[in-house]
Amino acid sequence: MRYSKQRAAILEIVNLNPVHPTADWVYEQARKTVPNISLGTVYRNLNQLVETKVLQAFRYKNVIHYDSNTENHSHFICDICSQIFDLYHSHEEVISSLNKISNHRITGGQFQLTGSCENCKVDN
Repeated sequence: MRYSKQRAAILEIVNLNPVHPTADWVYEQARKTVPNISLGTVYRNLNQLVETKVLQAFRYKNVIHYDSNTENHSHFICDICSQIFDLYHSHEEVISSLNKISNHRITGGQFQLTGSCENCKVDN
């Protein structure tokens, strides 16, 4: 992948903002430093960065979010404030447990968990 000023700006925005942004959010931020950038350019570059495994992408409520953390991890999404958190756990243990109760041979995957974050949860 060749260097481009626009792609570098897009990657920097995602790297510096661990909010798991959407393409629209990245576009709004990119326009501050690259005023003539188009939304199509942002989408095209984000897709290229995902294809080359520089970024990770996941879908939540039909919206794609981008993540600069390409380590093996899961996401927890708060149903109340919509904040997205990275969770680190042994994927192997979860997959092993699922293989015991399934007729399939599960080898990997991404996990998305939802609920209430520690700031939003109400003790019952």
